Amino acid sequence: MNTEEGRVELRNFLIVYFYTIENQLNKDGNGLKDVKFQSEEANTDEYLKKFFKEYILSNKDIKSTSIEFLKVKTDKEELKIKISDLSNFEIANVYLPEELTEPQKKDIAKNKTSVYTKPDLFLEIINGNKTYYETLELKSTLKDKIPGSSIQQVSPFEWVIFVKRNIDNVEVSTGFYINSITNKLQFPDRSPRPQIGFKTLVKWNSNNRTIESNILTIENSNEINDEKIKLLTDWQDYLASEWLDIIKADESKSNEKWFNNALRKFAVKFLEYSEELNDKEKKELVKKLNSLIK
Repeated sequence: MNTEEGRVELRNFLIVYFYTIENQLNKDGNGLKDVKFQSEEANTDEYLKKFFKEYILSNKDIKSTSIEFLKVKTDKEELKIKISDLSNFEIANVYLPEELTEPQKKDIAKNKTSVYTKPDLFLEIINGNKTYYETLELKSTLKDKIPGSSIQQVSPFEWVIFVKRNIDNVEVSTGFYINSITNKLQFPDRSPRPQIGFKTLVKWNSNNRTIESNILTIENSNEINDEKIKLLTDWQDYLASEWLDIIKADESKSNEKWFNNALRKFAVKFLEYSEELNDKEKKELVKKLNSLIK
């Protein structure tokens, strides 16, 4: 049974676990340089999924860590946990998307706000007689920022392993998906895709994750999280505010999005149209537009 207390313990275990494997992977000889990142000319990350399945199954727990305590700070609250209290957690299995059973797919769908989408990896984690499941997102980039998952598919507190491929080496950063979001919303598309950045996640970890005297400390901010969650849950308002800033700008920038001029032309047409309306008609237009917002 997955009690709330059990889920908190699971989160704490995964904080330590992903911190540990991130440090291991960022050492020389992690094997990621040899991973093929394309399959049949499509960037499917097929081989990356297989690499991390094998890697995680070879590093199932945190029993060998030198960390003694975990501190989790959220605004003014602080929780201190003995690592020994988390040592019974173990990753029992890792499933590729094609290996998922129907019950597992239903379990994943419960945590999605829209249609079921296959996770990159699906972790089965045990602690004594309790079993937990966690989805894991894998992202890879040659530069830094890339379009993330479509807005309906994003789970803010899903774990992500972010891989950056350089000429001479491959870097890894891990954490919650929300901490990789850059506050940029890519548009247009069939579905808006919040931009994510490897450096964004690295910077968050650098500012909010410290290790000292064998104590791993994580500092969270509800205010920052709420801002990014607002981007995900009220993305239409976010885009509308971004477009308004484009209209209000005194000059255009180099390398602008192609549709910025279309927005400016629309604004001119709308202003010319609204000038023809009297006060009553303007109020009726606002009322009508608000009634059509879904």
